[in-house]
Amino acid sequence: MRQWKIIGVGSGWGARDMGTADGPKVLFDQIPKFFQIFPKALTYWHKHPLGFSHSVPLSSLEATLHADHVLEVVSHLYDQAKATIQRGEIPLVLGGDHSIAIGTWGGVKAALPEEDIGLIWIDAHLDAHIPQTSPSLNIHGMPVAVLLGQGDTCFTHLGKEVPKIKPENLCLIGIRSFEKGEADLLTGLGVKIYSMTEVQERGFSVVFEEARDKITARRFGLSIDVDAFDPEEAPGTGTPEVAGLKLNDVKRVLWELGHDPEFLALEITEFNPHKDLDNKTSQLVWDLVSIITGELP
Repeated sequence: MRQWKIIGVGSGWGARDMGTADGPKVLFDQIPKFFQIFPKALTYWHKHPLGFSHSVPLSSLEATLHADHVLEVVSHLYDQAKATIQRGEIPLVLGGDHSIAIGTWGGVKAALPEEDIGLIWIDAHLDAHIPQTSPSLNIHGMPVAVLLGQGDTCFTHLGKEVPKIKPENLCLIGIRSFEKGEADLLTGLGVKIYSMTEVQERGFSVVFEEARDKITARRFGLSIDVDAFDPEEAPGTGTPEVAGLKLNDVKRVLWELGHDPEFLALEITEFNPHKDLDNKTSQLVWDLVSIITGELP
């Protein structure tokens, strides 16, 4: 049986609200006892520069906010994710804002250079801006584009593989808030997008299984932004959107996903403990982990 490796990435540099930087620390403080068997490495939760020496050119950092700090974080995570896959373990990455996906999936791809990898992205937003289309210039709104090889080269060219994910190997689920520029980018590339309206009409299970079938890569991973869930269940996020997913609706299809031999990695992002109410969102995160890993108490 494959071993999981928990990697906490406490960065808020990709967003205007730095609250997600404290997410992994809070989650680790609340870690259920039955998860203590998992090896874990709380890599960084501080909000200050890491003193990292850049190995890729910073081509247009003036176009995005805090890009130098984000690059430090994702470069370290890239190395951690790559090494975890190479050891035969499954990375369980807990963020942190969603810009960390650049490091997670870049590292996974780097560990498997000879094969394509698939990715199912569960989110309220498309996260597919490039600097020229982004109203905010926040990098947590850009990781999907970066993984597809679009945007600032300091991120797209992190590692040798460009793109990290091919359009036919990416599906987005739960989308209900986006700007025209990022929608045009994904539509033009042929990326499959399942809106929240479609999820409500057809059911999460049907949509998720269809997404898995559409991905042409044999092995795949899952990236979850907690804002994909309804704010009643996940208030602890910086960009809540009404009418989101319900945990009960995703349980069955996600159950023991981690025991699928083709499953590569799990990433859960955008938990902001400063906006949480009665620990609802932190509990949701651990519920998702327990469902996907099958490690119920």
